[in-house]
Amino acid sequence: MTWILLISFLINLPVAKINFEGNHSIKTRELSQVILSQKNAPFSDFNIIQDVNRIIRFYYSRGFFDTKVEPVIKESNENIEIVFKILEGNRPRIREIRFLNGEKKLDRFLEVEKNEFYIQEKIKRSADQMETYYKDIGYAFARVNTRSIPDSGILIFEIQKDNIYYINGVSIKGLKFCNPSVVRHEIEIKSGDIYSKKKILNSQLRIYRLGFFSTVDVDMIKISEDKLDLVFNLRELKSRILNWGIGISIPLSFIISVGLEEMNLFNIGHRFKIQPSFKINIKKEWEAKIDCIYAIPYLTGLRLSPSILPFYWYENKEDFNRKSWGAEFRISKLFTENIQANIANKYKYVDIDMKTQLPDTFSGTTNSIKFQLMGDYRNEFFNPSSGIYFVPVLEYAGGILGGSNHYIRFETETRYYKNLLLGKKNIIAQRLKFGIIIPTDGVSLDEKYYLGGQYSLRGYPEKSIGPDSLQDEHYGEVLFNFNIEDRLTIFKSLGIVVFLDMGYLDNRDQVFRSEFFKISTGLGIRYYTPIGPIRADFGIPLKEKGREFYLGIYHIF
Repeated sequence: MTWILLISFLINLPVAKINFEGNHSIKTRELSQVILSQKNAPFSDFNIIQDVNRIIRFYYSRGFFDTKVEPVIKESNENIEIVFKILEGNRPRIREIRFLNGEKKLDRFLEVEKNEFYIQEKIKRSADQMETYYKDIGYAFARVNTRSIPDSGILIFEIQKDNIYYINGVSIKGLKFCNPSVVRHEIEIKSGDIYSKKKILNSQLRIYRLGFFSTVDVDMIKISEDKLDLVFNLRELKSRILNWGIGISIPLSFIISVGLEEMNLFNIGHRFKIQPSFKINIKKEWEAKIDCIYAIPYLTGLRLSPSILPFYWYENKEDFNRKSWGAEFRISKLFTENIQANIANKYKYVDIDMKTQLPDTFSGTTNSIKFQLMGDYRNEFFNPSSGIYFVPVLEYAGGILGGSNHYIRFETETRYYKNLLLGKKNIIAQRLKFGIIIPTDGVSLDEKYYLGGQYSLRGYPEKSIGPDSLQDEHYGEVLFNFNIEDRLTIFKSLGIVVFLDMGYLDNRDQVFRSEFFKISTGLGIRYYTPIGPIRADFGIPLKEKGREFYLGIYHIF
């Protein structure tokens, strides 16, 4: 390799141009993202040395084994031009894939195929999946190494399995307050089980999800040729959380909320949370709410999690006062890390005191049983960039359960996230929600659907669409709501959103009335914080006059 000697005074000169020559297989844009040297930055000979190595490694990752790079430095007009002259070399294809000490069924873990190039990322993923496979069936110290023989077109996966190991004992260290039984409930792997990497990782994840551990490490101690001890080393966090917030939303209203949550009540893993809130707007309409939840992690050997959610809401509106209170008793079952099922019994009483003379058809009790399945395959909770989330719900109210509301409700919600072009910097997010409530006798307005506002149809006031009304609030029996957003990150913590919302709300006997089908669009700004994005959206109806501006925390979905 020929190096041009650099004179020391060049070091402080700015880099005006960076060019690549001979890169026939890889785009200049990709190579520009690999190197340290940047346009308009001070020249650095150290960066040049690193850049050469980075370019060679990048070519190797794409299947080039003999790439050569020569940097040429040109000084002109008090600045520097860098030219990387590249000789790509041969790019062989894979002609044969061999497994040493392995099984034929390892083919299913391959992400590379014959006649493909030696793409190192695919080769590594293939080896990692094979290694995980063996570690999940007892080979605790399995290793999978790879060797490439490009001249012959051979790719070799060499499996080193060692012995199958069983778990001798599982111990927990680092607990100061929490009862060990709480942690043991979350550990999937038990004494006498065959070693499984998947069960250990799931156990770590479940312990983290308790919310009051900052560290969950697992040590393996080899005690014989086929037995291991597992030691879970934990570090506890404070289990009591006090949070509060003061917010302003537009259309102008003010809200204050306080929340107290104990995630390890009595040091046995029970959870209790109480959250009162107060909201008032410029019309002097106000509402006060108290929501609580008490949850028990596991009640039986079936790993069922019961919880009770009492609530009390009081709303003072311009034309009426509404008082709602009740509770929901819920039993949850987590089948996998992504699938959960719930069955719940809800009792709700609503009393509406009209300030003007209207028929009393808006008060009553609801006693229902609800079945819900939840699938969550999103990669993140607050700001997902890929994955899918779905929730189908079936609810039966009244009938043999009693109460004044009698109906069957079916609804489903699906959210889908996909990153495009710029990776996590450009995310397409979609939500589709459909619901129908079928009265079997009578049903009050408070159990029907509503549409409009910042969480469903931006650009329209909250609860402003639908055939049935209680003063300015509108309701219906059939709901359709679709939202799509393009979330583009501009800077590290700042992003913009372009959105399109569609919604339809009507009654079952008069569906497809165009007057209740609405479309809106708009722009939004997102400021990303460690606790989630802060949201500002401006929505405009497409076929009608009006506009709405919203401030809030988190994405609407």
